[in-house]
Amino acid sequence: MKLEKILALGVAEDIAKKIAELSDAELAAEAAKLTDKDAELTMANDKIKELNETVKKFDGVDVEKLKADLEAANKKYADDMEAIKIDNALDVMVAEAGAVDKEIVKSQLDRNIIKRDGDKLIGVSEQLEKLKADKAFLFGAASAEKSDTGMTAQLGEQHNTSPTGGSGEVTLGSALKEHYNV
Repeated sequence: MKLEKILALGVAEDIAKKIAELSDAELAAEAAKLTDKDAELTMANDKIKELNETVKKFDGVDVEKLKADLEAANKKYADDMEAIKIDNALDVMVAEAGAVDKEIVKSQLDRNIIKRDGDKLIGVSEQLEKLKADKAFLFGAASAEKSDTGMTAQLGEQHNTSPTGGSGEVTLGSALKEHYNV
């Protein structure tokens, strides 16, 4: 309250001055609180504007669809990783079986019955054994068998001798000349 109003109420001047001072101190404290609240309100309004702008960026975005897409992508990743693990294990098994061409042998396998159990493949051994029996030419054992065509080729290097008796380097022309004594 103002000093004049306190004095108009009939209060003694020295008491009125103390009341006015206390009133001014109270008003200053309340004004400071009001200033703090105004600053909080301004910050809150700025934050609301910022959040509204962020929300506008996502207008029309279907969050449930995004979740479903993420789940589908994770499943595809897991399936792809499983397929890679199976393919790598299959490569090893086909190589260990002595396949001459692993891609051809792998193409002959029914992948629908091949499953992975830890580090082991189930359904491959039986198929490989059947392939070895039915199509032995796909495996190293078949190529190791020699068919006798009656033709042999001998190279001088294999016998540690050369047709020219020299350093072991032979040209086709010199070998033919020496063979036919030309």
